Amino acid sequence: MASPPARPDLLRGTSPDRHALLRALPWIAVMAVVGIVALEAIVHVHDGSSEGPPSSLFVAGGLVVSVVSLITVTIAARVTGVGTRAAVALGGAFAVIAIAKFTLGPIGFFRDVASHEIQDPFELGNDGTVWAIALVVGVLYVGVVVLLAAVLRPREAVTPRPSSGVALIAVAVGAMVIGAFVTPAPLAYVTTALSGVGAASLAIVLLVAAALIAASFRDGAEQTRVLGTTSVYLSLAWVAVAFVLVFQVLWVVFLLAVVTLWPLRTVTPK
Repeated sequence: MASPPARPDLLRGTSPDRHALLRALPWIAVMAVVGIVALEAIVHVHDGSSEGPPSSLFVAGGLVVSVVSLITVTIAARVTGVGTRAAVALGGAFAVIAIAKFTLGPIGFFRDVASHEIQDPFELGNDGTVWAIALVVGVLYVGVVVLLAAVLRPREAVTPRPSSGVALIAVAVGAMVIGAFVTPAPLAYVTTALSGVGAASLAIVLLVAAALIAASFRDGAEQTRVLGTTSVYLSLAWVAVAFVLVFQVLWVVFLLAVVTLWPLRTVTPK
């Protein structure tokens, strides 16, 4: 059966469907609540007696977040109005990101910091260091998602713009470089991820995640042309950004719990 013709009057829309976003909100909340409870539980079954956090802790955290995100992201994307294939692709992308973010990244980072001290000239401490890493990496993730959404958006949509994604990525990179005078932790975290022991695995996982997000956005853009409204695509993009932010909150909760049992070796220069 031929697809119905697109409606130019609706294709000029530039706003996401607020009702669709409201339908997705409960699933975003489920991801946050279940993720926080599960990650806290995973950390607190350990007593901190080992020399450093065991890799099994991060493997468990990554698997739990991966499973929960596969379910919640898929459903949240589906209620925005996109097809099942686009929704499952986005859910799969976040399931893969969870492995990178809660397993591979932290394992590499803690292996790296175990061998040397972190300079902390402004006495941010463990909590401040975790927050600094989270802010920089979070902006970087959001920038990549926005850039993918902008590049793959249907021709009829005017947002998001590629410049927005590029600007966010530039801000994150600039913050890492300039912020190194405040704390080198964000730069060290990203450098370790890119060049450490598990760098190849992490790169492959993130490339798979990016490909799945791109597949989801492509399907969403195609559905925009079929339905004749850009709101579906924009809603999908906003859901993706929302889950990136939830992941950052979960990562902060997870790492703050970890460094409570296994403090980072921060040193304030005299």
